[in-house]
Amino acid sequence: MRPPSLIQSKAGEAAPFIFHLSHFYIQRAALLFPACLCRLPIAGGRDIIRNIYKVNLEFVGLKQHLKPTWKQIALCVLFGLAAVLGVYVETLFLLLPAVFGFVWAAWGGICCAVSLGTAAAVLLVCFGSTQTLYALALFAPASLCVGYCLRFKKPYRTAAVSAAAAIAAGYYCLLCLPSLLAGEGPFAAMEETLLTLADAMASLGREFAQAGFDAAATEPMVDLLRAASLLAPEITCIIIVSCGMAFGLMDVVLARRMALAAKAQLKPMAPFPLWQLSKNYTIGAAVLFVSALLVLLLKLNNANAVFVVAECVIFLPLLLMGVCFMDFLTRITGGNGKLRRALFYTCIVMLFPYSAIFLLILGLVDRISRLRRRFRPRDDQGQR
Repeated sequence: MRPPSLIQSKAGEAAPFIFHLSHFYIQRAALLFPACLCRLPIAGGRDIIRNIYKVNLEFVGLKQHLKPTWKQIALCVLFGLAAVLGVYVETLFLLLPAVFGFVWAAWGGICCAVSLGTAAAVLLVCFGSTQTLYALALFAPASLCVGYCLRFKKPYRTAAVSAAAAIAAGYYCLLCLPSLLAGEGPFAAMEETLLTLADAMASLGREFAQAGFDAAATEPMVDLLRAASLLAPEITCIIIVSCGMAFGLMDVVLARRMALAAKAQLKPMAPFPLWQLSKNYTIGAAVLFVSALLVLLLKLNNANAVFVVAECVIFLPLLLMGVCFMDFLTRITGGNGKLRRALFYTCIVMLFPYSAIFLLILGLVDRISRLRRRFRPRDDQGQR
């Protein structure tokens, strides 16, 4: 029996036909029938399957997953070894998702697995299993979220939200899980820390008094720390949510910049002054606020902490939109825009927290009026 004309044709002639097949069947044909396993008796059969496999890898972007270079592997191991520094500087753990996310976005999943595996092995050898689990919970899920979203060109909002949620969950495990495992409340560790600081400050004041100095200067700080210990749940939640959202966004931006420097093909991103919240933000914020208010009215456990979490999740994105709006105004009004932006950000820092309230209101006004959308180029639609 004569084989079909497609099988008799050369690999180069079969490629256009292959591109018209559905992506689903191309991917599975390539993964189920790699060229090294093909032993077709038909002339040119192995070349055709080999061509299918090559076309599929290039189409779905898996070529770098299967064949990373030795230089990339060496850098991945180096990145994994550097993760041990996060034990001494906790902020580095929150920035590691940017590094490992860049590795996946630019070099593929195998390189990312090498980096994470090296980091886990080094932490396990140096600090034991318990500390390793806490450390991995802080940066490994967020790294996978950032890398996956960048590699497969998901919306940047999705990347930032998923990374923020992963970092917040990991930070909760780091701050609250040890207290829960010890049979205490989830915020007992924060309360104990604040009381310890208050006692240390009071002891310092007594030493000042014995040395002949005025110890009254330490009394307001002691009172403040002891009062803060009563608000340990709210303070802990503010730290967790704020760090999660801030570092989640930062990790996505840094990972994208590094991946672009490595010549990776990524989804376009709108300029910072044109960033917008999702269309579903209003609905999500309303549902979250009503749910938190219901918990507060029912007086459930840690109801105040739950309400604080809802406030942070609702208000922090609006605050960011206020910053974007002001940055937008400094760019469209002409003149020396860089000087105005420098003055603007300086005022934000110097006038905090009053500047935060102003930016929050400004972000809410911008959300309602949608003023910046009128100036947004069509090419930027849907990029953020």
